Amino acid sequence: MKKISYPTVVTIGIFDGVHKGHQKILKRVLDEARKRCLKSVVVTFDPHPVRVLSPGAQIPLLMSLDHRVRLIKKMGVDYCIVKKFTKEFSKLSPEEFIRGLLV
Repeated sequence: MKKISYPTVVTIGIFDGVHKGHQKILKRVLDEARKRCLKSVVVTFDPHPVRVLSPGAQIPLLMSLDHRVRLIKKMGVDYCIVKKFTKEFSKLSPEEFIRGLLV
């Protein structure tokens, strides 16, 4: 995963559909980043965590990963990072998650 070496404003989520609620979150990230002269970052996951943690579950996605990333970037986000979601990744403690992904 790409390391970003400067201060950022980050949001984390699946953002499937990039609907109005997601857009509001992304706008807030963009506004905060601009106000503070920082970069904006979205961290999303692939595959969907439910597909990894409950393999039999039917999780219909509204759009492909590529389409989702394009829409997020189209909103003006500086970086959209796609983290591979695995069972091992799901077992990280909150501290390990923050250190390994965000710091």
